[in-house]
Amino acid sequence: MKSKMTNEPCEKVVPSFQHFLEYITSDSVIIDVHWQPYSSLCRVCTFKYNFIGKYETIQDDLNILMSRINLTSIDWNFDRRFSTGRTRKQYQSIKKETCSYPPDNISYLNKSMTNITDTSISELTHRLPTTVIPSHYQLYIDVGQLEQYLFQGTVDIDIQVNENINKIILNSVALNITKIEYQGNNSVSSIVNGLPEFNEGYEQVTIKFTQAINPGNGRLHIEFNGIISEQLHGFYRTKDNNQIGACTQFEPGYARQAFPCFDEPLFKAKFTISIRAPKHLTTLSNMPIKSQRNDGDHTCIYEFDTTPIMSTYLVAYVIGAYDYVETHDSNNVQIRVYTPVGKKERGLFALHTTAKILPFYAEYFGIKYPLSKVDLIAIADFGSGAMENWGLITSHETYLLVDSQNTTQETKQEVALIVAHELAHQWFGNLVTMECFATWIQFLAIDHVYPEYDIWTQFVSDILATCMIPDALYNSHPIEIPIKKPTDINEIFDDITYEKGSSVIRLLHAYIGDEAFRSGLQNYLAEYAYKNTITENLWSHLSQTSKRPHLSDILSTWTKQMGYPLLNVRQEQQGNNRLLTIEQTRFLADGTIDDKLKWKIPINICTKSNPNEPIHQLYLDEEKKQEFVLEKVTETDWIKLNLFSVGIYRVNYPQSMLDALIPGIQDHTLSPQDRFGIQTDVYALARSGHINYVDYLRLLRHAYKHEDNLTVWKSILKQLTDLNSIIDYAHIDNIKKYFQTYICDLLSNIYNKLEWDPLPNEGLQAAMLRDIILIQMGINGHNKTREEAHKRFQILLNSNNQNHHSINPNIRAGIYLTVAKTGNQEIFEQLKSLYRKADTQEESIRLLTALCRFDDEMIQRQALEYIWNRNEVRKQDHLKAFVSLASHNRKGCEITWKYMQDNWNKIEDIYGEHDTHLIHFIEHVPSHFVTEERAEEVRKFHIDHPNPLLDRPVKKVLEQINIRRLVLERHEHTIHQFLTT
Repeated sequence: MKSKMTNEPCEKVVPSFQHFLEYITSDSVIIDVHWQPYSSLCRVCTFKYNFIGKYETIQDDLNILMSRINLTSIDWNFDRRFSTGRTRKQYQSIKKETCSYPPDNISYLNKSMTNITDTSISELTHRLPTTVIPSHYQLYIDVGQLEQYLFQGTVDIDIQVNENINKIILNSVALNITKIEYQGNNSVSSIVNGLPEFNEGYEQVTIKFTQAINPGNGRLHIEFNGIISEQLHGFYRTKDNNQIGACTQFEPGYARQAFPCFDEPLFKAKFTISIRAPKHLTTLSNMPIKSQRNDGDHTCIYEFDTTPIMSTYLVAYVIGAYDYVETHDSNNVQIRVYTPVGKKERGLFALHTTAKILPFYAEYFGIKYPLSKVDLIAIADFGSGAMENWGLITSHETYLLVDSQNTTQETKQEVALIVAHELAHQWFGNLVTMECFATWIQFLAIDHVYPEYDIWTQFVSDILATCMIPDALYNSHPIEIPIKKPTDINEIFDDITYEKGSSVIRLLHAYIGDEAFRSGLQNYLAEYAYKNTITENLWSHLSQTSKRPHLSDILSTWTKQMGYPLLNVRQEQQGNNRLLTIEQTRFLADGTIDDKLKWKIPINICTKSNPNEPIHQLYLDEEKKQEFVLEKVTETDWIKLNLFSVGIYRVNYPQSMLDALIPGIQDHTLSPQDRFGIQTDVYALARSGHINYVDYLRLLRHAYKHEDNLTVWKSILKQLTDLNSIIDYAHIDNIKKYFQTYICDLLSNIYNKLEWDPLPNEGLQAAMLRDIILIQMGINGHNKTREEAHKRFQILLNSNNQNHHSINPNIRAGIYLTVAKTGNQEIFEQLKSLYRKADTQEESIRLLTALCRFDDEMIQRQALEYIWNRNEVRKQDHLKAFVSLASHNRKGCEITWKYMQDNWNKIEDIYGEHDTHLIHFIEHVPSHFVTEERAEEVRKFHIDHPNPLLDRPVKKVLEQINIRRLVLERHEHTIHQFLTT
């Protein structure tokens, strides 16, 4: 969008601080100078890029600018990878070359003030202006024509007008607006000037008036209608056992598809919702039903209580056929879990989990759950995992329902975690707008409710490791990142925002202790209830309670800049002391060196004498290299950095330090989190070219062959699977076969220990570990595993019980994937038949995944055709199946990539061009390639199908392809030599 700033030539162009910021951040977006923090989205003033004042300091320049545009305070905002102070110092260092303070620029500023200051943040970023603020929505939705997938509605929005305006801008997309009225607080109606103007690109509608509207309160009345969508967001249709229904998914910005509104988190308001729906169906919304009345023979009008203040993305309503189970927690909050008709017993686990977690959160946060009820509902067609709508949590069936005969222990644990996550959002994300906290505290809650899960150990493999992979790319992003347009929101709902954010919270909690953390948290929640906040508000409260005034400075290096450090460690024994030299640099997945970014790093160190206590606590400042003396560390003591893998960094030990740790790995003196951390760091160093891959494979063989921990094995097997997929493209014959033999040999001890059937009194982790071990042994060619899998598959086929109760659900995935690996057409048809009969979505996904894991290319093509059959496969499962086929082997990736190239317009039509599913298609299919030729195909694909949502994902994929190419070039021959000697 063009700004009102002119680009008249100056007699002398001199780079400004503004210009300098744009240069060092490589950001073409104009840097904003504005009244309040960016998150408040207030109007801003910008100035010409080549303006520089005639005063000797930056502050004087800002002061004169402020006086000319009548501002009383000012904040600098620019790319958060750079700190203001450091950038100003850099600018000062070149000031002699830039400070000619040309009079023509001063003259330009005086003459062109209107043009300069008229550019607002809403024009720069396509955000809504804050001249109008909503306070209450009276929303009426009529779905009496549900079977025709039509709806109509009215919305009355009470607004506060902050200045004279002649137009109102709000969000609306895919809606037919039929009537608009506005009435001010003086009871005078304003006349709408012509038809509303729609901007489809910005998803906005502009309502113009024939005369100016004065500041004050008013009410905007809009009547509209629309189609209940086929896409899995907005207000969309569902179907289960031929029963039609509808539900909403408004996060991050889809409420605008259901009713005209101010659809940004900043614009919080109260909502009073009424729905006209078929009376034989269940109708739910955020709040309890206040009243209901019949409206004809077949429909009923439900009016719900008014919500607390909240953002539009949390509004929810569901219409469909459901049963439910009910209970109350110890604070008398009504809890219901809604299930498909006839399956309400499958909601009991989630019900009981909710009843335990709600009181725990109320006590930990110091604030009781703010509503009188919470409903959790399993939706047959649901694109996300779950959604934390206030008072009405919607979920994919797999993540809410537990069937004692068909649900694995892993899925049951996942249900518990997701319930805990969405309930945490009832405080974090709803009561106070804050992301990533729920991801951390869900583990705290489950550890309290189900300590037998040993859930904190699993955090490091499921959360920490997940974020460290993408955050090692050049094309990562900080946790805190400005939102400039709607697609930015979709793009950053990723592993960095949630997983890295929660890892930072874990680091912070360990650093200041639970008591200070909890106290600061309670103070923060009490102050910012029902408000938008910025991260610094939380840091401020935690600094006060922990008595660490510089906490924000430490944390900002983790939240405002991308990436994480690599610590290169050296040691020297000095009597009974150990001199430790630590040098930090940014860790990058391709192995390049980047010294521009530095972190403030708390480091806990354990020793052989005290392997589970932080005997030494160090603090690494932003200096590149620091030395520390560790007292009373004898020559026979090993030392390990990053106790329990709490820190978000890699450690590169010299070989002597690494060798000294091997006995602690073998005898399990080191904790599972530490055993995890050692091997995953060595793997990352090998993959990035810092060391040879053979060093990693040798470490596993020597130190981990007798490993028995679920978390450690999950990490190892994920990494070996990654390497296996790269070896798939190797030029050396039979290297893949040798590598598969290596994997089976590495797993032989744990396989023989667990075998196929549960052992007496075995723990929950053993059941989960057995499944992944069997899968790996089966797909990597272990003959005994394959024979047993086929035997048990035949038992299952011959069973008269369609629910497969004869086979433990914890091993079914291993059976299905093993028989599919080398299966023929007959097995493909048998799996397809089982898929059609599956009674749970969890079982359906197991079977659908297996259908995409055949080595036979002809069957792979059949599977590709099958997974896009809407009569056979739910829309929400297309992506999972597609990615499963792409990740299976080289041929599967080539087939799916070709399909994407030929059918991308169709895929966009199915999901919508702004849907996050498109990101997953890009990130999980061509990312498996290893050649520059394929990378060029990806570049061309993005040129041919431009979509801003995919700009960053495409860059990440190109970077990943290059990294995989480097791995093959660097290590193919040495790996082959290692495997064959």
